[in-house]
Amino acid sequence: MSNKKISPLYKFIKRLVWLFYPKMTVSGAENLPDGPCVIVGNHTQMNGPITCELYTPGEHYTWCAGEMMHLSEVPAYAYRDFWSQKPKYIRWFFKLASYVIAPLSVLVFNNADVIGVYHDARIMSTFKETLEKLQGGARIVIFPEHDVPHNHIVCDFQDRFIDIARMYYKRTGEELSFVPLYVAPKLKAMYFGKPVRFDHAAPLDRERRRICGYLMDAITGIAVSLPLHTVVPYRNIRKKNYPTNVPKEATSLVRKPVVNYREFRFSRLNEPQFSHIKLLGGWIVYFIFYFLTENLIPLEDCHVIHSHLDDLIPFNEYFAIFYCFWFLLLIASLLYFFLYDIESFKQLQIFIIITQVVAMICYIFYPSVQDLRPAVFPRDNFFTHVMAFIYAFDTPSGVCPSLHVAYSMGIASVWLKYKPAPKAWKGFVVFSVVMISLSTAFVKQHSAIDIAVALPVGLLAEYLVYGTRPEFRKKSKLLAYLEKG
Repeated sequence: MSNKKISPLYKFIKRLVWLFYPKMTVSGAENLPDGPCVIVGNHTQMNGPITCELYTPGEHYTWCAGEMMHLSEVPAYAYRDFWSQKPKYIRWFFKLASYVIAPLSVLVFNNADVIGVYHDARIMSTFKETLEKLQGGARIVIFPEHDVPHNHIVCDFQDRFIDIARMYYKRTGEELSFVPLYVAPKLKAMYFGKPVRFDHAAPLDRERRRICGYLMDAITGIAVSLPLHTVVPYRNIRKKNYPTNVPKEATSLVRKPVVNYREFRFSRLNEPQFSHIKLLGGWIVYFIFYFLTENLIPLEDCHVIHSHLDDLIPFNEYFAIFYCFWFLLLIASLLYFFLYDIESFKQLQIFIIITQVVAMICYIFYPSVQDLRPAVFPRDNFFTHVMAFIYAFDTPSGVCPSLHVAYSMGIASVWLKYKPAPKAWKGFVVFSVVMISLSTAFVKQHSAIDIAVALPVGLLAEYLVYGTRPEFRKKSKLLAYLEKG
């Protein structure tokens, strides 16, 4: 820690801020590396620096505009950066305020744990002090937005702060991590996202673009995944013009994905913003094994799955509605999260992969078949024609456990944990999952035993993905390992 002498007046002011500034909760602190790193957040006017000064875990130093530390430079900088966007009729007041706050600014910023940032020859002192703090094990907090709109959450980032990582690598031989931070004053919370590591072997210009792009996308992704709230923007505009994290245009059919997939190339598959695409490979592996088990295991080697309860459940072709709706719900859920919430996509896809692996082990070592399908349909209508079509391409083997049920558990689990989803939608998903599970028995695609066996398979996946506690965002070791891969 710094040994500089702290003004008692500053301590008093900081205590007042602590007492009267809204108390903030910290989420995602587990994403902070144990050692030094750079935390990059949305400025959200003065809320970002205040929140980080009071609540960032561990020893940390915040980059601060050097002009705010010098009495003669404060007025011009404060008015230009804070208040120049105010209505013309009241700008005279803020010009006066810029002079009034100058002594207070000098007092605060020369006593707080900050590093002055300059845009002239003094910039080298900024980098020198930053490297010293990093080598001492501290974290650096930076708010690199400037007045160029990026989206409704953040403005574009100035990218020269990435150069710290190259200098740090030259000094230590270690690659520095950058951690995205979303500050949400209206939710009284700050959220740390997953870090991105500097690649010393890549061209610096590319790393600037890659890391800044990832950080802006990550901050935006965190924001839009949260409950509806007002975003405090970088620009000091009228409060009535503040955006929300999910603006009206984002709720339309033409919603912008949190990742720009148009920039995807297979050569970029291992980059953080695209690495989740690799999880889709689980479907390729599954279909290969599905084809092999369906065609290489003779029916006579399969165990017949049957229970007394199956005889009590009548065939009802109208349950084909729910049985077929499963396909739509599965694809729509994966696609939605793939576009708008990468974390939830990972959780759902890993849940599915786990159930696929367990099911394939069962299908190989205990091959199963059912004999429940009616020889003749009791009625002739559209829905019996649908079931006849399904029977034609889906053999009655490989049925225990039911993946219809296991996948449905995963779908319900991820939607129930997804904070932005309305309660009505969550209720609809739960209802659909229950009806889908029942439909497998009523259309005679599965035995009640298949449904019962699928339940512990789903619970196993739930445990491996989310850990021993049910709280959302609680990560298991398996999920953390797969995400690193």
